[in-house]
Amino acid sequence: MKILIALVLWISINANAAPHPMMATTRINQIQSGAVFSQWGFSVQKFPLDWSLKTPLASDQNALEIGPMDMTSKTLISFKAEHVSAKTDLEKYVRQYLRDYNQYGFEVVGLQSLKEQHHNSVVVDLNQKNKLTRSRQVFFKKNDRIVLATCLDSFEQFNKTILICNSILDTFSWR
Repeated sequence: MKILIALVLWISINANAAPHPMMATTRINQIQSGAVFSQWGFSVQKFPLDWSLKTPLASDQNALEIGPMDMTSKTLISFKAEHVSAKTDLEKYVRQYLRDYNQYGFEVVGLQSLKEQHHNSVVVDLNQKNKLTRSRQVFFKKNDRIVLATCLDSFEQFNKTILICNSILDTFSWR
């Protein structure tokens, strides 16, 4: 009887873990939970349900790409984290990249510095010179951390995509 009870209990255990940590269906890889970003000290919510990680999550990784599960879509939002000196001025940090954009075939069409109560951020809007893609980069800084969020899509689809990206980035918060 004890063996039967133990067997029933063992079978009824509901395990939610993946066979390998940080893979497939683990909670950290479900981007809608926002847990995937906790290792970098921030959270972001409101991802569409049909979006997932485009790159595998590794513990030493400092960049992630997220987008629709539809492989034909060019829509992508990426996050990159970087350590800098706490004294680094965010606007000067961004300006050093502005010089390089032209070299890589992009033209800056918008630049805005936002110093809200909770966020120190700079927004850069870019068009690829050959009119294939458009993107928005948002630089967030707190203490010695900079997070760069880049939203990218085809030139034709970007007006729709930017609304999704803005709703996602509006939920950005430091932990």
